[in-house]
Amino acid sequence: MPGFELWSDAERKHVNDVLETGILMRYNFDGPRKGIWKAKELEQEICNRIGSKYAQLVCNGTAALTTALSALGVGYGDEVIMPAFTFVASLNRY
Repeated sequence: MPGFELWSDAERKHVNDVLETGILMRYNFDGPRKGIWKAKELEQEICNRIGSKYAQLVCNGTAALTTALSALGVGYGDEVIMPAFTFVASLNRY
Protein backbone atom coordinates (compact mmCIF):
# COMPACT_ATOMS: atom_id res chain seq x y z
CA MET A 1 0.00 0.00 0.00
CA PRO A 2 1.83 3.14 -1.16
CA GLY A 3 -0.49 5.51 0.69
CA PHE A 4 -2.21 7.40 -2.12
CA GLU A 5 -5.36 5.37 -1.52
CA LEU A 6 -5.60 7.05 1.90
CA TRP A 7 -5.84 10.56 0.45
CA SER A 8 -9.11 12.25 1.18
CA ASP A 9 -10.79 15.15 -0.57
CA ALA A 10 -9.13 17.45 2.00
CA GLU A 11 -5.62 16.42 0.88
CA ARG A 12 -6.60 16.74 -2.76
CA LYS A 13 -7.91 20.26 -2.10
CA HIS A 14 -4.59 21.35 -0.55
CA VAL A 15 -2.62 19.98 -3.49
CA ASN A 16 -5.02 21.54 -6.01
CA ASP A 17 -4.84 24.91 -4.22
CA VAL A 18 -1.10 24.95 -4.87
CA LEU A 19 -1.34 23.62 -8.43
CA GLU A 20 -3.94 26.23 -9.38
CA THR A 21 -1.49 29.04 -8.47
CA GLY A 22 1.19 27.53 -10.72
CA ILE A 23 3.78 28.33 -8.03
CA LEU A 24 5.48 25.17 -6.76
CA MET A 25 8.38 26.88 -4.96
CA ARG A 26 8.45 27.59 -1.22
CA TYR A 27 9.69 31.20 -1.44
CA ASN A 28 8.90 34.39 -3.39
CA PHE A 29 6.27 34.94 -6.08
CA ASP A 30 4.07 36.61 -3.46
CA GLY A 31 1.55 38.08 -5.92
CA PRO A 32 0.98 35.12 -8.24
CA ARG A 33 0.56 32.67 -5.37
CA LYS A 34 -2.65 34.48 -4.32
CA GLY A 35 -2.02 34.15 -0.58
CA ILE A 36 -1.49 30.40 -0.68
CA TRP A 37 1.53 29.45 1.46
CA LYS A 38 1.01 25.73 2.17
CA ALA A 39 4.67 24.96 2.99
CA LYS A 40 4.93 27.94 5.35
CA GLU A 41 1.67 26.95 7.02
CA LEU A 42 2.87 23.35 7.48
CA GLU A 43 6.18 24.52 8.97
CA GLN A 44 4.27 26.71 11.43
CA GLU A 45 1.95 23.86 12.35
CA ILE A 46 4.93 21.59 12.98
CA CYS A 47 6.45 24.27 15.24
CA ASN A 48 3.19 24.62 17.14
CA ARG A 49 2.71 20.88 17.49
CA ILE A 50 6.20 20.01 18.76
CA GLY A 51 6.96 23.27 20.53
CA SER A 52 9.86 24.21 18.27
CA LYS A 53 10.91 27.70 17.30
CA TYR A 54 11.82 26.68 13.74
CA ALA A 55 10.97 24.04 11.14
CA GLN A 56 12.29 23.62 7.61
CA LEU A 57 10.62 21.46 5.00
CA VAL A 58 12.95 19.74 2.54
CA CYS A 59 12.38 17.57 -0.52
CA ASN A 60 13.80 14.23 0.67
CA GLY A 61 15.67 12.32 3.36
CA THR A 62 19.13 13.13 1.98
CA ALA A 63 18.33 16.84 2.02
CA ALA A 64 17.01 16.47 5.57
CA LEU A 65 20.22 14.78 6.75
CA THR A 66 22.40 17.35 4.97
CA THR A 67 20.42 20.23 6.46
CA ALA A 68 20.51 18.73 9.98
CA LEU A 69 24.25 18.04 9.84
CA SER A 70 24.94 21.52 8.51
CA ALA A 71 22.82 23.08 11.25
CA LEU A 72 24.89 21.14 13.79
CA GLY A 73 28.12 22.47 12.30
CA VAL A 74 29.22 19.16 10.79
CA GLY A 75 31.18 19.76 7.61
CA TYR A 76 33.95 18.62 5.32
CA GLY A 77 36.51 16.49 7.13
CA ASP A 78 34.29 15.72 10.13
CA GLU A 79 33.64 12.09 10.97
CA VAL A 80 30.05 10.95 10.67
CA ILE A 81 29.40 7.41 11.90
CA MET A 82 26.68 5.61 9.97
CA PRO A 83 25.12 2.15 9.98
CA ALA A 84 26.55 -0.40 7.56
CA PHE A 85 23.17 -0.76 5.83
CA THR A 86 22.09 2.62 4.46
CA PHE A 87 21.23 4.47 1.28
CA VAL A 88 24.40 5.25 -0.68
CA ALA A 89 23.56 8.97 -1.11
CA SER A 90 23.82 9.44 2.64
CA LEU A 91 27.55 8.76 2.69
CA ASN A 92 28.36 10.29 -0.69
CA ARG A 93 27.66 13.76 0.66
CA TYR A 94 30.55 13.81 3.13
